[in-house]
Amino acid sequence: MVPTEFGCLLNAASPQKVRELMKQAAVLGHPVGHSKSPVLHRTAYELLGAALSYEAIDLQPAQCAEHVARLRQGNWAGCSVTMPLKDAFVPLMDEVSTRVRQLGALNTIVVREDGSLYGENTDIDGLVQALADFSMTSTDRAMILGSGNTSLAALQASALIGVKHVTLVVRSAQRSGRAVELATELGMVPVVHEISAITEELAEQLRQLPLVFSTLPPRAGDDWVPAVGSGTGILLDVAYDPWPSRLASSWQGQVISGLHMLVHQAVEQVRLFASEAWDEQRRVDVTNAMYDSLGLLRHQ
Repeated sequence: MVPTEFGCLLNAASPQKVRELMKQAAVLGHPVGHSKSPVLHRTAYELLGAALSYEAIDLQPAQCAEHVARLRQGNWAGCSVTMPLKDAFVPLMDEVSTRVRQLGALNTIVVREDGSLYGENTDIDGLVQALADFSMTSTDRAMILGSGNTSLAALQASALIGVKHVTLVVRSAQRSGRAVELATELGMVPVVHEISAITEELAEQLRQLPLVFSTLPPRAGDDWVPAVGSGTGILLDVAYDPWPSRLASSWQGQVISGLHMLVHQAVEQVRLFASEAWDEQRRVDVTNAMYDSLGLLRHQ
Protein backbone atom coordinates (compact mmCIF):
# COMPACT_ATOMS: atom_id res chain seq x y z
CA MET A 1 0.00 0.00 0.00
CA VAL A 2 1.00 3.65 -0.35
CA PRO A 3 2.60 4.79 2.96
CA THR A 4 0.26 6.85 5.16
CA GLU A 5 2.64 9.79 5.23
CA PHE A 6 2.70 9.84 1.44
CA GLY A 7 -1.09 9.78 1.32
CA CYS A 8 -1.17 12.71 3.73
CA LEU A 9 1.33 14.55 1.54
CA LEU A 10 -0.91 14.05 -1.48
CA ASN A 11 -3.96 15.29 0.44
CA ALA A 12 -2.14 18.42 1.58
CA ALA A 13 -0.54 19.20 -1.76
CA SER A 14 -1.88 21.58 -4.39
CA PRO A 15 -3.40 20.04 -7.56
CA GLN A 16 -0.24 20.92 -9.48
CA LYS A 17 1.97 19.30 -6.83
CA VAL A 18 -0.21 16.19 -6.83
CA ARG A 19 0.31 15.88 -10.59
CA GLU A 20 4.07 16.16 -10.07
CA LEU A 21 4.10 13.45 -7.37
CA MET A 22 1.93 11.00 -9.30
CA LYS A 23 3.42 8.67 -11.86
CA GLN A 24 1.86 8.34 -15.27
CA ALA A 25 0.60 5.31 -17.16
CA ALA A 26 -1.40 5.03 -20.37
CA VAL A 27 -2.78 2.73 -23.02
CA LEU A 28 -1.26 3.29 -26.48
CA GLY A 29 -2.87 2.33 -29.78
CA HIS A 30 -4.69 3.49 -32.90
CA PRO A 31 -7.58 3.92 -32.66
CA VAL A 32 -7.69 3.86 -28.86
CA GLY A 33 -10.71 5.97 -27.89
CA HIS A 34 -12.84 2.85 -27.40
CA SER A 35 -10.37 1.22 -24.99
CA LYS A 36 -11.69 -0.01 -21.66
CA SER A 37 -8.19 0.02 -20.13
CA PRO A 38 -8.55 3.47 -18.49
CA VAL A 39 -11.64 2.33 -16.58
CA LEU A 40 -9.94 -0.89 -15.47
CA HIS A 41 -6.66 0.67 -14.39
CA ARG A 42 -8.14 3.70 -12.64
CA THR A 43 -10.44 1.40 -10.67
CA ALA A 44 -7.48 -0.69 -9.54
CA TYR A 45 -5.26 2.26 -8.59
CA GLU A 46 -8.03 3.87 -6.58
CA LEU A 47 -8.62 0.62 -4.70
CA LEU A 48 -4.90 0.17 -4.00
CA GLY A 49 -4.29 3.81 -3.12
CA ALA A 50 -1.60 3.97 -5.82
CA ALA A 51 -0.34 7.39 -6.89
CA LEU A 52 -0.86 6.69 -10.59
CA SER A 53 -2.75 8.45 -13.36
CA TYR A 54 -3.87 6.57 -16.47
CA GLU A 55 -5.03 7.86 -19.85
CA ALA A 56 -5.51 6.76 -23.45
CA ILE A 57 -3.04 8.06 -26.04
CA ASP A 58 -3.67 7.66 -29.77
CA LEU A 59 -0.33 6.67 -31.26
CA GLN A 60 0.74 5.29 -34.62
CA PRO A 61 3.82 3.12 -35.33
CA ALA A 62 5.85 6.03 -36.71
CA GLN A 63 5.47 7.83 -33.35
CA CYS A 64 6.75 4.98 -31.16
CA ALA A 65 10.38 6.17 -30.95
CA GLU A 66 9.25 9.66 -29.94
CA HIS A 67 7.06 8.23 -27.20
CA VAL A 68 9.88 6.03 -25.93
CA ALA A 69 11.99 9.18 -25.48
CA ARG A 70 9.19 10.67 -23.36
CA LEU A 71 9.00 7.53 -21.24
CA ARG A 72 12.72 7.74 -20.45
CA GLN A 73 12.56 11.39 -19.42
CA GLY A 74 9.20 11.70 -17.69
CA ASN A 75 7.66 10.42 -14.49
CA TRP A 76 6.26 7.25 -16.05
CA ALA A 77 5.41 3.85 -14.54
CA GLY A 78 4.55 2.12 -17.79
CA CYS A 79 2.19 1.70 -20.72
CA SER A 80 -0.34 -0.81 -21.97
CA VAL A 81 0.08 -1.41 -25.70
CA THR A 82 -2.59 -2.44 -28.16
CA MET A 83 -2.93 -2.67 -31.95
CA PRO A 84 -1.16 -1.78 -34.17
CA LEU A 85 1.85 -1.20 -31.89
CA LYS A 86 2.51 -4.57 -30.27
CA ASP A 87 5.46 -5.42 -32.49
CA ALA A 88 6.58 -1.85 -33.24
CA PHE A 89 7.79 -1.23 -29.68
CA VAL A 90 9.79 -4.46 -29.31
CA PRO A 91 13.08 -3.27 -30.87
CA LEU A 92 12.91 -0.06 -28.79
CA MET A 93 13.05 -1.88 -25.44
CA ASP A 94 16.22 -2.26 -23.33
CA GLU A 95 15.11 -5.73 -22.27
CA VAL A 96 12.19 -8.01 -23.07
CA SER A 97 10.82 -11.15 -21.46
CA THR A 98 11.25 -14.62 -22.93
CA ARG A 99 7.61 -14.46 -23.96
CA VAL A 100 8.14 -11.29 -25.95
CA ARG A 101 11.21 -12.74 -27.65
CA GLN A 102 9.20 -15.79 -28.69
CA LEU A 103 6.11 -13.89 -29.76
CA GLY A 104 7.78 -10.88 -31.32
CA ALA A 105 5.07 -8.77 -29.67
CA LEU A 106 4.47 -7.04 -26.34
CA ASN A 107 1.43 -5.51 -24.69
CA THR A 108 3.20 -3.98 -21.68
CA ILE A 109 6.06 -1.51 -21.24
CA VAL A 110 7.47 -1.17 -17.73
CA VAL A 111 9.56 1.92 -16.96
CA ARG A 112 12.15 0.97 -14.37
CA GLU A 113 13.56 3.28 -11.73
CA ASP A 114 16.73 3.83 -13.78
CA GLY A 115 14.68 4.85 -16.82
CA SER A 116 15.27 1.63 -18.74
CA LEU A 117 12.34 0.00 -20.50
CA TYR A 118 11.21 -3.61 -20.10
CA GLY A 119 8.79 -5.27 -22.48
CA GLU A 120 6.34 -7.93 -21.29
CA ASN A 121 3.28 -9.69 -22.67
CA THR A 122 0.47 -10.24 -20.16
CA ASP A 123 -2.01 -11.45 -22.79
CA ILE A 124 -0.91 -14.99 -21.94
CA ASP A 125 -1.80 -14.47 -18.28
CA GLY A 126 -5.14 -13.04 -19.35
CA LEU A 127 -5.97 -16.07 -21.46
CA VAL A 128 -4.88 -18.65 -18.88
CA GLN A 129 -6.72 -16.99 -16.00
CA ALA A 130 -9.88 -16.42 -18.04
CA LEU A 131 -9.94 -20.14 -18.80
CA ALA A 132 -9.27 -21.01 -15.15
CA ASP A 133 -12.33 -18.98 -14.11
CA PHE A 134 -14.37 -21.34 -16.28
CA SER A 135 -12.62 -24.44 -14.85
CA MET A 136 -10.48 -25.06 -17.94
CA THR A 137 -7.05 -25.64 -16.42
CA SER A 138 -5.83 -28.61 -18.44
CA THR A 139 -6.45 -30.20 -21.82
CA ASP A 140 -4.32 -31.91 -24.43
CA ARG A 141 -6.13 -30.63 -27.54
CA ALA A 142 -7.08 -27.16 -28.72
CA MET A 143 -7.93 -25.21 -31.86
CA ILE A 144 -6.87 -21.65 -32.68
CA LEU A 145 -8.67 -19.55 -35.28
CA GLY A 146 -6.34 -17.05 -36.93
CA SER A 147 -2.56 -16.71 -37.17
CA GLY A 148 -1.75 -13.15 -36.08
CA ASN A 149 -0.03 -11.87 -32.92
CA THR A 150 -2.90 -12.88 -30.65
CA SER A 151 -2.79 -16.43 -31.98
CA LEU A 152 0.82 -16.64 -30.79
CA ALA A 153 -0.28 -15.63 -27.29
CA ALA A 154 -2.98 -18.31 -27.50
CA LEU A 155 -0.28 -20.86 -28.37
CA GLN A 156 1.69 -19.82 -25.28
CA ALA A 157 -1.43 -20.14 -23.15
CA SER A 158 -2.19 -23.53 -24.70
CA ALA A 159 1.26 -24.82 -23.81
CA LEU A 160 0.85 -23.64 -20.21
CA ILE A 161 -2.32 -25.71 -19.75
CA GLY A 162 -0.81 -28.84 -21.27
CA VAL A 163 -2.00 -28.80 -24.89
CA LYS A 164 -0.03 -31.27 -27.02
CA HIS A 165 -1.99 -31.22 -30.28
CA VAL A 166 -3.10 -27.87 -31.69
CA THR A 167 -5.21 -27.27 -34.79
CA LEU A 168 -4.61 -23.95 -36.56
CA VAL A 169 -7.46 -22.77 -38.78
CA VAL A 170 -6.32 -19.90 -41.01
CA ARG A 171 -7.19 -18.08 -44.22
CA SER A 172 -3.76 -18.70 -45.73
CA ALA A 173 -1.44 -21.53 -44.77
CA GLN A 174 1.45 -19.58 -46.27
CA ARG A 175 1.00 -16.87 -43.62
CA SER A 176 0.90 -19.27 -40.67
CA GLY A 177 4.61 -20.12 -40.63
CA ARG A 178 5.44 -18.28 -37.41
CA ALA A 179 2.54 -19.90 -35.57
CA VAL A 180 3.65 -23.36 -36.74
CA GLU A 181 7.23 -22.64 -35.65
CA LEU A 182 6.18 -21.41 -32.22
CA ALA A 183 3.85 -24.37 -31.63
CA THR A 184 6.74 -26.70 -32.42
CA GLU A 185 9.11 -24.71 -30.17
CA LEU A 186 6.62 -25.09 -27.33
CA GLY A 187 6.45 -28.87 -27.74
CA MET A 188 3.10 -29.08 -29.49
CA VAL A 189 2.17 -30.87 -32.72
CA PRO A 190 0.50 -28.35 -35.05
CA VAL A 191 -1.90 -29.14 -37.89
CA VAL A 192 -2.92 -26.35 -40.27
CA HIS A 193 -6.23 -26.14 -42.13
CA GLU A 194 -7.27 -23.34 -44.45
CA ILE A 195 -10.82 -22.29 -43.68
CA SER A 196 -11.80 -22.53 -47.36
CA ALA A 197 -10.74 -26.20 -47.50
CA ILE A 198 -12.60 -27.53 -44.46
CA THR A 199 -15.02 -30.27 -45.41
CA GLU A 200 -18.20 -31.05 -43.50
CA GLU A 201 -16.61 -34.25 -42.18
CA LEU A 202 -13.59 -32.36 -40.85
CA ALA A 203 -15.80 -29.60 -39.48
CA GLU A 204 -17.72 -32.16 -37.46
CA GLN A 205 -14.47 -33.43 -35.94
CA LEU A 206 -13.30 -29.89 -35.12
CA ARG A 207 -16.56 -29.08 -33.36
CA GLN A 208 -15.79 -31.79 -30.80
CA LEU A 209 -12.52 -30.21 -29.63
CA PRO A 210 -12.57 -29.26 -25.92
CA LEU A 211 -11.06 -25.79 -26.34
CA VAL A 212 -11.14 -23.19 -29.12
CA PHE A 213 -9.50 -19.76 -29.18
CA SER A 214 -10.83 -17.30 -31.72
CA THR A 215 -8.10 -14.70 -32.21
CA LEU A 216 -9.86 -13.08 -35.17
CA PRO A 217 -10.65 -9.34 -35.20
CA PRO A 218 -14.27 -8.24 -34.68
CA ARG A 219 -16.58 -9.55 -37.44
CA ALA A 220 -13.68 -11.28 -39.21
CA GLY A 221 -14.97 -14.68 -38.15
CA ASP A 222 -18.56 -14.18 -39.28
CA ASP A 223 -18.07 -16.12 -42.50
CA TRP A 224 -16.25 -18.91 -40.62
CA VAL A 225 -19.37 -19.96 -38.75
CA PRO A 226 -20.58 -22.56 -41.28
CA ALA A 227 -17.22 -24.36 -41.07
CA VAL A 228 -16.28 -24.12 -37.37
CA GLY A 229 -19.35 -22.79 -35.55
CA SER A 230 -21.62 -24.71 -33.16
CA GLY A 231 -18.76 -26.35 -31.27
CA THR A 232 -19.41 -28.16 -28.01
CA GLY A 233 -16.25 -27.28 -26.05
CA ILE A 234 -15.17 -23.96 -24.56
CA LEU A 235 -14.84 -21.02 -26.95
CA LEU A 236 -12.70 -18.08 -25.83
CA ASP A 237 -13.39 -15.31 -28.35
CA VAL A 238 -10.88 -12.50 -27.81
CA ALA A 239 -13.18 -10.06 -29.64
CA TYR A 240 -15.80 -8.38 -27.45
CA ASP A 241 -17.23 -5.53 -29.51
CA PRO A 242 -19.76 -6.13 -30.94
CA TRP A 243 -20.88 -8.87 -28.57
CA PRO A 244 -21.93 -11.53 -28.95
CA SER A 245 -20.07 -12.22 -32.17
CA ARG A 246 -21.79 -14.37 -34.77
CA LEU A 247 -19.40 -17.18 -33.84
CA ALA A 248 -20.26 -16.85 -30.15
CA SER A 249 -23.99 -16.79 -30.93
CA SER A 250 -23.73 -20.04 -32.89
CA TRP A 251 -21.68 -21.86 -30.23
CA GLN A 252 -23.30 -24.76 -28.38
CA GLY A 253 -20.69 -25.04 -25.62
CA GLN A 254 -19.42 -22.55 -23.02
CA VAL A 255 -18.49 -19.11 -24.41
CA ILE A 256 -15.97 -16.71 -22.84
CA SER A 257 -15.82 -13.15 -24.17
CA GLY A 258 -12.56 -11.29 -24.63
CA LEU A 259 -13.50 -9.00 -21.74
CA HIS A 260 -12.49 -11.75 -19.31
CA MET A 261 -9.05 -11.92 -20.89
CA LEU A 262 -8.88 -8.10 -20.91
CA VAL A 263 -9.48 -7.89 -17.16
CA HIS A 264 -6.95 -10.52 -16.20
CA GLN A 265 -4.18 -9.20 -18.45
CA ALA A 266 -4.80 -5.74 -16.97
CA VAL A 267 -4.45 -7.11 -13.42
CA GLU A 268 -0.93 -8.24 -14.29
CA GLN A 269 -0.16 -4.82 -15.75
CA VAL A 270 -1.39 -3.16 -12.57
CA ARG A 271 0.94 -5.40 -10.57
CA LEU A 272 3.86 -4.26 -12.71
CA PHE A 273 2.96 -0.55 -12.78
CA ALA A 274 1.81 -0.08 -9.18
CA SER A 275 5.08 -1.36 -7.72
CA GLU A 276 5.09 -0.92 -3.92
CA ALA A 277 1.36 -0.16 -3.84
CA TRP A 278 0.61 -3.66 -5.14
CA ASP A 279 -0.58 -6.12 -2.53
CA GLU A 280 -0.77 -9.72 -3.78
CA GLN A 281 -3.27 -10.56 -1.05
CA ARG A 282 -5.67 -8.09 -2.67
CA ARG A 283 -5.45 -9.59 -6.17
CA VAL A 284 -8.97 -11.02 -5.91
CA ASP A 285 -10.32 -7.68 -4.69
CA VAL A 286 -8.64 -5.83 -7.55
CA THR A 287 -9.87 -8.36 -10.12
CA ASN A 288 -13.45 -8.25 -8.86
CA ALA A 289 -13.44 -4.44 -8.76
CA MET A 290 -12.31 -4.40 -12.38
CA TYR A 291 -15.12 -6.76 -13.33
CA ASP A 292 -17.59 -4.52 -11.51
CA SER A 293 -16.28 -1.44 -13.36
CA LEU A 294 -17.34 -3.07 -16.66
CA GLY A 295 -20.64 -4.34 -15.30
CA LEU A 296 -19.35 -7.86 -15.99
CA LEU A 297 -20.07 -10.90 -13.84
CA ARG A 298 -16.99 -12.93 -12.97
CA HIS A 299 -17.45 -16.68 -13.50
CA GLN A 300 -15.70 -18.65 -10.73
